[in-house]
Amino acid sequence: MESSPRIVIIGAGIVGTNLADELVTRGWNNITVLDQGPLTMPGGSTSHAPGLVFQTNPSKSMALFAKYTVEKLLSLTEDGVSCFNQVGGLEVATTETRLADLKRKLGYAQSWGIEGRILSRDECKELYPLLNEEDILGGLHVPSDGLASAARAVQLLIKRTEAAGVKYIGNTAVTGIEQENRRVTGVRTPDGVIDADIVVSCAGFWGAKVGELIGMKVPLLPLAHQYVKTTPVPAQQGKNELPNGARLPILRHQDQDLYYREHGDRYGIGS
Repeated sequence: MESSPRIVIIGAGIVGTNLADELVTRGWNNITVLDQGPLTMPGGSTSHAPGLVFQTNPSKSMALFAKYTVEKLLSLTEDGVSCFNQVGGLEVATTETRLADLKRKLGYAQSWGIEGRILSRDECKELYPLLNEEDILGGLHVPSDGLASAARAVQLLIKRTEAAGVKYIGNTAVTGIEQENRRVTGVRTPDGVIDADIVVSCAGFWGAKVGELIGMKVPLLPLAHQYVKTTPVPAQQGKNELPNGARLPILRHQDQDLYYREHGDRYGIGS
């Protein structure tokens, strides 16, 4: 088999491992993936994000990208369990302006081939019993939205791509990018230089630091946002698998920049 160009991917999180997988399916066969942390637990957004996936977007490209993400996570299975809990998504409106916006979003979804429906306040209450129907005017329900198991997906992708010949190196920091005649030639690490024809930064919120290695300004500012978990909710006892099982749709309340998801017998609330 003819060898493809040597590619080094910086970052073994949900983006880097998926990129390696996509390249393998397209015939690339000379891929190395580096990560500064242990491969068993990606230390960035992959292991910290609450996992909400909603697909509706004014941009057709972004919507189809999200739709493909859902399909891929559903296809990543082990022991009959996929990496996506398709509980659906519900965005509620508390103002007429927001309700009009949800109707516009439904138009986007239908245009991009994503099934959805505008629900009445009573239908929202039936779908999500904890809602106070007196506070809402309606909602947009997208049944194919849900919750990603990102860390588990990464482990399955590593397993699949390693079997296809991808080399993974963990606990290895990138200290420099080698260049010659305005082209990359390798990635420098404390253990030496890994030769490369193409280098891709999938370093997430460390992307700006990787950019600095070649004098590139990456317009990225890492920020932490508020996310809290409640104590166990008595009404939730025994309803979901612990610790992160969920059956209710992901809930979004954009008028207050809030979102909610179940974590077993607790709730996660993000702002």
